[in-house]
Amino acid sequence: MPKSKRSVAAIFELAWWAFTLVLAGLVLLPIYDSLPEFPFFVPNLVYVVVAVTLTRYLFLLRVSWLRDRLILQAALALAVIPLIFYMVQAFNGFIIFFDERGPDVLIRSLDKSMGKTLDSYLHAEYRFFGIWAIVAAAITPFRLTYNAWLRYRAGVRK
Repeated sequence: MPKSKRSVAAIFELAWWAFTLVLAGLVLLPIYDSLPEFPFFVPNLVYVVVAVTLTRYLFLLRVSWLRDRLILQAALALAVIPLIFYMVQAFNGFIIFFDERGPDVLIRSLDKSMGKTLDSYLHAEYRFFGIWAIVAAAITPFRLTYNAWLRYRAGVRK
């Protein structure tokens, strides 16, 4: 790969990471601002980052820096498996937390309208990004394996 293509790939990757972190900050800011003691803040951040990043690799692997790095693809495919277990456990913990303590456990200190809005946002956002991240993580090993097989047949041996 010529040096100019490497720099374009690096800029592409950095731009996507910047977008991912800004999106995560914007999504989590209302929760952090109103509920700084939210116990599922780290899994929520992981969901947003994993959902965007793995979806990008699912659809844009052809133009990604990872395209011809077969060993890294295999390592990532294996590393995603424990990540899936972590995300499913965190999602289950989120549901159990509200089942055991009541649906309004976090918003009791807020005024009624703000609490209802934040509770709705909190549950919808957590579930949306949680399910998105888990599904993307479940599909990613198959996509990486398929890409590695195609690239290996094309003569890439890295």
